[in-house]
Amino acid sequence: MINSRRSHTIRILFVVNKLERRGAEQQLFSFVKALPNHIDVSIFRFSDSETEFPQFLGNDRVKIYSNKYSGTYNLLRFRPLSRCFSRKKYDIIITLGLGAALFFGRICAFLYGTKMVYSFLNTVENFYSLPKLRSDYFDVFNKGINKLIERLAKKRIYRFLPNSNKLHGKIKLAVGKYPVEPLPNGLPREEFENLLRYKPNQDMKSLCYQFEGYPTVTQVGALDENKNQIFTLRCIKEIKGLIPDIRFLIIGAGFKKAELVRWTLSNNMEKQVIFAGQMSRMECLYLISKATLLVLTSESESFPNVLLEGQALSRPVVTFDVGSASEIVKHGVTIYVIRKGDELTFKKLMGELLKDHDLARTMGEAGQQRVFDLFGMEKKVAKFLLMIKKDLLTIGGKL
Repeated sequence: MINSRRSHTIRILFVVNKLERRGAEQQLFSFVKALPNHIDVSIFRFSDSETEFPQFLGNDRVKIYSNKYSGTYNLLRFRPLSRCFSRKKYDIIITLGLGAALFFGRICAFLYGTKMVYSFLNTVENFYSLPKLRSDYFDVFNKGINKLIERLAKKRIYRFLPNSNKLHGKIKLAVGKYPVEPLPNGLPREEFENLLRYKPNQDMKSLCYQFEGYPTVTQVGALDENKNQIFTLRCIKEIKGLIPDIRFLIIGAGFKKAELVRWTLSNNMEKQVIFAGQMSRMECLYLISKATLLVLTSESESFPNVLLEGQALSRPVVTFDVGSASEIVKHGVTIYVIRKGDELTFKKLMGELLKDHDLARTMGEAGQQRVFDLFGMEKKVAKFLLMIKKDLLTIGGKL
C-alpha cells in the first residue's frame, strides 16, 4: 500500500551509477522537473563527486544521497544504499542504467519490500556479451536476477522501461519473460520557450561572432572516440573547397580535444574550426539555434537527445543511422539519416543543406513540428503516471 499517513504523496527513489552531465542524466533531470508535486523524489548515486551535474545537486525539490565508498567490487557500497532504504519508505524504486544501479537497486527493493520496481534503460549491450569494463561485471549477475524475478515477483511489479521502440525489441530478446514497456525520451517545451528570453553574455557574443553569417555545421557531445568528431573534420576539410567560408562549431569537452586541435592546426583549418568547450544547457541550445545545421557521427548511440533538440530548434540535421536515430526522425523530411561511415553521402548532404537555404528551412520547420507532436516531455510524464496508476491498482494501492 502507498504510505497511509500521506496517501496523496508517492515517494520515488531513483538509483543511478553517476549524475554526469550527459544525455541520460539530462533526460532524468528534465523528467524529474516535469513530475507533478505529489511525487516526492530522492536520488541515490553510487558516486560522490561535487562536479557532477550541479543543477541536480542544487535542486531543492530533489534529495540526493551519495555513496562514500570507492572501488568497483567494494561490497561496502551496498551499505549507504541500504541505509537510504531504511531511512524512508519508498513506494517506487527506479533504477537508471545497468551495472551496480540495476543490481543493488533491485536487491534492496526486494529486501525492503518495495512493491513497484522500474528500470530505465538506454542500452542492453552487456546482456548480450561479456562485460568489457570492470564496472560492467554486475551485469553478469543482473542477467541471473532477471530469471529469479520471474519466479519471486509475486504481488510485485517489475518493469524494464527502455527509451525507444528499437531498444524495446532488443531487450525483449535478451530478458525473456521480464515485463518490458517502452518509455521514449521527452523534450521539455519550456526550455525552448525560455530560450526566446535568453540574453547571451559577452563571452557568448564573442563566440558567435566567429561563425554568425557563415554556413556553419555544429556537433555536440563529449570529445571522445565514440562521438567521432574527426570524421566530420575530414569531411569539412574536403567541403571547404566548394564552400570556402564554411565553419565547424564543436560543442563539448573531453580527452580527445588535444588530438582534434593538433589535427585542425596541421591541416590549416584553424579559421574553419571553433572549439566552444563545455557549455551550460541554455548556452548549448542557443549555439545550436545560431548554426546552419547539426550533425551526429557517433559510432554508437541509444536515444540521441541532440536529434530532438536540433529539430526543436528548427535546424536540419545529418546523422548516422545509430541507436534510435531513424525512429526519432523522418528521413528526407525532417532529417537525413545515412549509413554509418558513409563519407561520400555525408559530404553531399551537408553541402546541399549549406547551400540550399530553402531546403534547410523547410526541413527544419518540419522537424520542429514533428518533434513536439511526438516527443514532448508532457507525453512521457503522462504515460508514466498512467503506468503508476495501473500498477498501483494491481497491487492494491492508490494514486
